[in-house]
Amino acid sequence: MTRLRTAGFNPGPLLLAGLPVLLVLACGYGVAQLGSGPLTGGPRWVLLALLGGGSAACVVWAASRQELLSPVGVVGLTVLVYFVIRPVQLSVSAGALTHSSYNYYATPLQTILDLRAQELTLFVDTRMTGSLDQALTRAIGGLTLFFGLFALAYRLPVSARAAGRLSRLGARTRDLDLRWVIGAFLAVGLVGQLIVLAKIGGFGTAVDQLGTQGNLAVDFTYLVILNFYTAALLLWICWHTPATVPQRLGLGAAILEFVVFYGLLGSRTLVLVPILLTLVAWNELVRPWRLRVLVPAAVAAVLFAAAYLAVREDAHSRTLGSVLANVPRYAVDTRIILNSSPVFDQFLEETNYVPIHAGYRYGGELGQGLRGQLPRFLYPGKPEATDTSFRKLIWGNRFLAGRPIGAAGEFYRDFGFVGIVVGGLLLGAFARALTGLRVRHGPSEGRKLRACLFVVGVLLLFQFIIGSYSLVFGEALEIGIPLALGLTLFARSA
Repeated sequence: MTRLRTAGFNPGPLLLAGLPVLLVLACGYGVAQLGSGPLTGGPRWVLLALLGGGSAACVVWAASRQELLSPVGVVGLTVLVYFVIRPVQLSVSAGALTHSSYNYYATPLQTILDLRAQELTLFVDTRMTGSLDQALTRAIGGLTLFFGLFALAYRLPVSARAAGRLSRLGARTRDLDLRWVIGAFLAVGLVGQLIVLAKIGGFGTAVDQLGTQGNLAVDFTYLVILNFYTAALLLWICWHTPATVPQRLGLGAAILEFVVFYGLLGSRTLVLVPILLTLVAWNELVRPWRLRVLVPAAVAAVLFAAAYLAVREDAHSRTLGSVLANVPRYAVDTRIILNSSPVFDQFLEETNYVPIHAGYRYGGELGQGLRGQLPRFLYPGKPEATDTSFRKLIWGNRFLAGRPIGAAGEFYRDFGFVGIVVGGLLLGAFARALTGLRVRHGPSEGRKLRACLFVVGVLLLFQFIIGSYSLVFGEALEIGIPLALGLTLFARSA
């Protein structure tokens, strides 16, 4: 029996994230006890340095070992991009935030160009308790605590043992021929796209609703149908990896079609899903992506995200042709790049608003996230998504769509800083357990199955870090249902 090693993990480069755990705990406890008095910026910058140093250490280690698409690399990069860069920007702009009034007359495009036109400024103006310095310190402290405990749990022996058990998953399983399943699932997904477009009102209506999130207001059943396409792409790569140029062009065309469709719906996150699945699966089953490929791809993703967001918001008041003409300028606008990822803002709002104005939910948030994903025909009275209920908690019906608060935010919503401690440990153990599914470990039997589950696990880990219970549970069901059908009911022996 193949014995799983500790995933080749060298703890040295992660010392910045591992050794300061006690300091992080002390800082987290201190932040939890903050009063409403004014603070100096010192504690905030210390915590931010710890969080930035730890996440950067993960990224450097992962990049040096071509492991940027491993759980540690994905989480480290996500934390660095979403939870370090944004608070640095807000900390530098703290004076302007506290001495500026919210721009009530801003256009949708101005909400991503001007900090005064963003919801955080309105929160500081009208709802914040205490000082902005306190709110920033508390939020950064919570995230630092969460990430430090994530890194600690990743290195625990119990996490390594869980990885060892998962490395034997699928042993003695038969090989599968899924070619007809892939073709059928692609067809089902394409039909689902046509149905969703028809329900929206056609291409023109979809373009008009790009910035309102109205295109995404479809029932769970339709989302499952759409994810037959996602499942087909994953089965295609894992079980019938394209080996020739025509086969790879065919896979690329299928991925591009899905990316364009999700782009038409108005969701940058959904656009990333088929791309991330493909990158991680190819990295596992074919060859590791080199930095000379990943770095330009990451830069292109940032530029695309900025340009797409600007196009989506500017489409409210201008013709699509005039908006598209400004894409090159939008893509390199640093204001759009910095202001386009507000998950930290929502976490700051939550940790300032809760528990002063709304108590902890003590498991209610988790329960709502689970029950809210049941099909309406089975549970007519199902609750709304947790990211939507959080938006209503802060803003009522003033704004549209949901406001995800990330994994740390969801754990905090239920149990405060205690929830952050437990959640960081659980997520770190989960990330380490995922490494047991990698194709480099375990017997040759079941490697395709383990690779498929690993890819889905990395996707869900990424989405949870920046999303919500509802988003991650929904994605797990939406892609899990067609995958389970394809691998159990419709599969044929090779």
